[in-house]
Amino acid sequence: MPSLSQPFRLTVLPKIASLSNYSLQGDYIQVTKSTFNPTTNKVVIGVSGSAISQYIINPTPKLIFNYPIPSTNIVTACDVLENDNDNTNNEVWCFGLVANKTYTLTLITKDKQKSSATMEDDEDVVDVIDTTIKDEFNVKLDSKIVDIKIIKKKADDISIMIVLENGLIQFFNSSLKLLNTVKINYKNVKFVEHFKEDNKDFMFTICDLGDNNKVCIKLFQINNDSAIELNSIIMENFNGQNAKFCYQFGKFYKLTNNNLMVYSLPQFQLEHTTTIPMIKTDDQIVSMKPISTNRILLTINNKIYLLDLIHNSILSERELTHLKSLQLLRSAVIGKGENNNKTITIGVSTKFGVNPTSSLEIINVDVGSNTLKDSLGKCFQNLNLQNQIQISTQALKPLFDPNTDGDKDDDLFKKLVTKEQFNYDEILTKLSENTNDIGKFDEIFFQSFNIKKEHYTENDRFIYNHEFFLKLIDLIFEKFGSTATTAQTNEYPKTLTFLLTHPLFPMERTQSLLSRFANHPRLFKQAIVTCPNLPLPELLNELLTIKNNELSLDISLRILQDYSKDSIKQELRNLPRLEIENFIDFILNDEIKDDQNSPQLFQLLALVLDSIGLFALSDNILENLSAYIDRQVSIVEKNTELWYLIDSNNNIFSHNKKDNSFSSASASTNSKSNNISSNNKKSFTQKEALPMYSVDYLEL
Repeated sequence: MPSLSQPFRLTVLPKIASLSNYSLQGDYIQVTKSTFNPTTNKVVIGVSGSAISQYIINPTPKLIFNYPIPSTNIVTACDVLENDNDNTNNEVWCFGLVANKTYTLTLITKDKQKSSATMEDDEDVVDVIDTTIKDEFNVKLDSKIVDIKIIKKKADDISIMIVLENGLIQFFNSSLKLLNTVKINYKNVKFVEHFKEDNKDFMFTICDLGDNNKVCIKLFQINNDSAIELNSIIMENFNGQNAKFCYQFGKFYKLTNNNLMVYSLPQFQLEHTTTIPMIKTDDQIVSMKPISTNRILLTINNKIYLLDLIHNSILSERELTHLKSLQLLRSAVIGKGENNNKTITIGVSTKFGVNPTSSLEIINVDVGSNTLKDSLGKCFQNLNLQNQIQISTQALKPLFDPNTDGDKDDDLFKKLVTKEQFNYDEILTKLSENTNDIGKFDEIFFQSFNIKKEHYTENDRFIYNHEFFLKLIDLIFEKFGSTATTAQTNEYPKTLTFLLTHPLFPMERTQSLLSRFANHPRLFKQAIVTCPNLPLPELLNELLTIKNNELSLDISLRILQDYSKDSIKQELRNLPRLEIENFIDFILNDEIKDDQNSPQLFQLLALVLDSIGLFALSDNILENLSAYIDRQVSIVEKNTELWYLIDSNNNIFSHNKKDNSFSSASASTNSKSNNISSNNKKSFTQKEALPMYSVDYLEL
């Protein structure tokens, strides 16, 4: 079950100048990604102007290592590597600092054993902060460090890869000696993300070109001390200013205002755009982090949401009333194929007040089962917001406003009448030009008419051009399907499914429609259930020849619903040869148990027998029909006998109760009356509780 726990405090942040702007605190606090996972118990955090610190989370959050930095230094990136296989059992820490346009890369090596022992072996020793540093190296750089990645090459060998804002990728050894430099060829690196695919390391970068919102996106493969460029894309109108970015499992998310755009790697194609209705103004403090497949965490001021971006639903939400804001710093993403659905996230919170304090908070997250059932009834449109966003499926409004005068009514009438005007000829031309691509064909049709679903709804009532329907259906039958003359594919577009559900499907195109869909079971059933004005001869022909009980039932109900008894009998007589054995076997089949539709089926069977006569049936069918009728009559007789038996017992029981009440000399007149009334009521109730039965007569 998706859920968000109440945050618990990891530590209180110091009140320093670098953290005074509460809306930008997320940019001045760095959390290492490599060691932050769903099962971690240690977290390394770099706080600008304070220190690079390591905390344990359980059983009680405590500081176990601290590396102080000057108050003028800003931490831009950091990473940690735990050398479990190293004989020295060290931890390598690497972080980038900025102070007065001086850029520094720092690497320290500390003994991991002390931190581990204090956390696991002796809880009393935890209070002693470990400050032992074995080695420390520093190197000055030409630009700000945007990202750091410590790469473990062998058991005792590592390399440090950094990405600079000026567009350089540099590799250093464990002593911070430069090994290699790779140029991205573009400056202003805004976003860097690492990921693994098929046991290979990859990285992509986003560089702001500063020209009409253009960005360059590059994909690299990382091999120890080298970065091989695999792909480079220039995107226009990207609008990365004030946008939030995150990545997970081949999908890149960009949040601008209240629009969340989802791109797919490696081609960076836009998959879809989702509107986040909870974001209403620009002054809200918003943060976003990935958490699981197609699921992200979103914070807006002091509210946190767990969102499903496939079904556009809010899986869980929590309002932190004691906080003014919460900004996410890092989340432990649950990987694909993992059975675990519980993880954690860390953020920085700010309390209310004139001089509020800020703290680091840990939140436990249950991401759910990653299935549709988690999203049922939790769609964005179900939000009860104060300023509710207008949605497309709103209820119909009155045509005229009684509170307005005549002139305004006329304007309103004209506005409503001309609300939906479509250029049918232009749309048909576009569809004709894209018949070789069934996906593009459907996209043009649904977008041109603003159709939200693949079936007809009340919002589609403005699509009513009869001539357009005729030409469109002719075009589909000509270009698609197995019977088409110039078909590019044997499949029909989803447009045809929509047309089959439209109440204005042209009668002229219903001829031979069922036979056309003989090799398309889904469309065949769709036409039977929803397509209007299906010819009676075709329905009868399919009914008497089909070998599917479910379809036979659907066709039977459709015939009785659309046509009168006289027209059905007349059409049955006009058919030259009737193959009714399948239909009669369907009615007589003991496996069919549908009491609700039995009267309709008996009615249709009576019409068939009345039209063709019993002498047209074979001896075998007559015997089966006679035996079936005998069984039904026997059931009726048994039910009648049981009814009379129960009714007789109830009468005797009621009569005995009456005699007993009258023979009681001490009973008053009122009590005798109440007793009789109670017995009669009980007898009546028992009779009403009995199941009803009915007798159906065949017109033989």
